[in-house]
Amino acid sequence: MKIEDFKNRVDLSIRRRRYYSEDCGFVSCPECGSPLIEDSCTVIIAAKSDTDEGEFMSNMTGSHFCNSCPVVVFDSEKIEETVRYGIRGDSNLKYEIGGIVDFNAIPKEKRHLEIGVDDNPVPVVDFLPDLNTTTVKSEKKIGRNTPYPCRSGKK
Repeated sequence: MKIEDFKNRVDLSIRRRRYYSEDCGFVSCPECGSPLIEDSCTVIIAAKSDTDEGEFMSNMTGSHFCNSCPVVVFDSEKIEETVRYGIRGDSNLKYEIGGIVDFNAIPKEKRHLEIGVDDNPVPVVDFLPDLNTTTVKSEKKIGRNTPYPCRSGKK
């Protein structure tokens, strides 16, 4: 299959925030509420089971993109099905999509080369940070002459 065969309706070069269907469904964007567009894309998947682990590329059908904001929603069932074909064993199955592959980023003069070698690295578009992470505040260090916070008088 030629790289030209991978024509998408959405721009895969845009960094997006990743969601899974089990968290938000496919109807509307979890961030802005706009309708989602279904399209396929190739992704890098890291997977692990009790008996095997690996990282591989796979074309994912069931990817849903928002045209209004940088969001993609992946079909959890299709990912699990893909992961089961990619690694052995399905007990305690865990996976993470590491990025979307943008085949259009490969220069024309390198499209005949194998992808993933030194001269032609895989053009992975990383995801934006999750919005639902908690910010951890660093605790203040106690200085040499600062009283101990419990007011015990000891240091």
